[in-house]
Amino acid sequence: MICHPNGARDIALYDRDDPADTRAAVALSPLEAHHLVSLLDATPVVDLMADSDADLAAVTVAQVPIPAGGDFDGRPLRSLRSDAAVVAIVRDGHLTLNPDGGWTLRYGDTLIAVGTRDAIDHLAHVVAGYVTGGMTPRKA
Repeated sequence: MICHPNGARDIALYDRDDPADTRAAVALSPLEAHHLVSLLDATPVVDLMADSDADLAAVTVAQVPIPAGGDFDGRPLRSLRSDAAVVAIVRDGHLTLNPDGGWTLRYGDTLIAVGTRDAIDHLAHVVAGYVTGGMTPRKA
């Protein structure tokens, strides 16, 4: 299912041999989308965006790589202090959604973060080692 920023939802069927090839697409009403999700997953669906007055243009999603030998290589996610939310981590081609604070970061990981442009920029600079004060001290 594809959820668009304007609240529209589509379901797309892709070719098994060529995932870039869309075989068919169908527009879904909000009710149809909720029913489909309830059939596929037991997680409750809350539609916050359709009725929200929030300025969605201010929301940024970014990929932030963990560099080799950086301050966060080998440290838990909770040691990273940021106003951006890390909503997923990609490691070795596998996506982990909602990683907990105990997740040990390592070189090659890519953080998927959501926040304002400033929060994302700050997170990227902290992870790259350009900004200090973005982490909790290591325990001796």
